[in-house]
Amino acid sequence: MSWNTITTANIRMQPAEQSALNNINGASTALAEILNTVVGEFIEAIQQGGNQFATDGTIPDVVRPHVIARTRWLWLCEFPQLKAMQTKDREKLNEDAVKFRDEIAGGKPKIAPPLNPSATGSVPIVTMPSFRAPGAPRLPYSEQGFTYDDQSG
Repeated sequence: MSWNTITTANIRMQPAEQSALNNINGASTALAEILNTVVGEFIEAIQQGGNQFATDGTIPDVVRPHVIARTRWLWLCEFPQLKAMQTKDREKLNEDAVKFRDEIAGGKPKIAPPLNPSATGSVPIVTMPSFRAPGAPRLPYSEQGFTYDDQSG
């Protein structure tokens, strides 16, 4: 799966809707801000789900339609003049996007890593302490002088 940048040009609207938006001061600036917020929501969900993520603004193609649907809905809700464009279908697409985002945050589905994963995020499992499970066989004494009762050796 590839990861690609998403821009405001990817948020498709009907020509009549686009014309109405062009007549609203600040509509394009608001779209860019909302898009950045939604991309951040999905990147955070990807990270919370235990997946590798990118910090270069790219998103996996599998979340792209959901980012578009959520961005479009939030953009239409931003301006009272656009209430007529807030259709039930678009509202459902937004609800599906939120549900999908929450599923990703829960670890399902798994997201393929980007080509340039971030170095920050989850803690590797090898940094966790290790203890012998109760009832497990004891290993021979080590060269460091540890005892079974005292590991300060």
